[in-house]
Amino acid sequence: MLNESTSPESLPPPIVLIAAADDSFRSFLEYTVRRKELVVAGVSDGKGLAERLQGFTPDVLLLESLLPGIETQTLCARLRLDRRTRLMSIIVLAAEGDQVSEQEFLESGADQYLSRPFSPETLMTSIGAMWRDSNRIPVLPRELLTFLDLELDVTRHRVRRNGRIIHLGPTEFRLLHQLMKNPHRVYSREELQNAAWPRAVHVGPRTVDVHIGRLRAVLNEAGGQNLIRTVRSVGYALSE
Repeated sequence: MLNESTSPESLPPPIVLIAAADDSFRSFLEYTVRRKELVVAGVSDGKGLAERLQGFTPDVLLLESLLPGIETQTLCARLRLDRRTRLMSIIVLAAEGDQVSEQEFLESGADQYLSRPFSPETLMTSIGAMWRDSNRIPVLPRELLTFLDLELDVTRHRVRRNGRIIHLGPTEFRLLHQLMKNPHRVYSREELQNAAWPRAVHVGPRTVDVHIGRLRAVLNEAGGQNLIRTVRSVGYALSE
């Protein structure tokens, strides 16, 4: 996270943890990421991944959807509940023969889902978008948005409700930021998609709904009324 005196260019490269069972596939991922001068670590099963995550928190986790020794959907959900890993970007890589859908992984806590085959350029675009958008905050005078008992500090990337700090993933933060710019205005899914995801990153038609559902659930954990209104066939608005 940047403070107000940090420039984006001074950020260290992100740490990428790759969890993939197939040695050749994992080597391809490691080579692709490392040649861009990112910090890379790799594991081949659930046990190795659990041990790695005990020692450090990567900026981005590349998680193969079928990983021996662990249920990956359960892992995504647990990482989102843990305060230490809640802001970590999770990109799920579809494994051959996996029957779990993209939407199911997004609902469990993943930020993005990549179907195979994908190009090295697609992978790096996804990593760059997930990491930059969760860390690079412009150096601006402090901007504070409020709505009822909800407060969003744009500059410090912080959200409070009823005085309690709420930990949001980068995508949910961008969605809430957009909704709080104009409370009561109904935003279409396309408008929210353009605000929360870089144009170079493809998301499915249901992805906005999944992340809005996740945002709504986290906000409701802090108590109070449901602040996100669904407008059928149109989109979403922040409303009493």
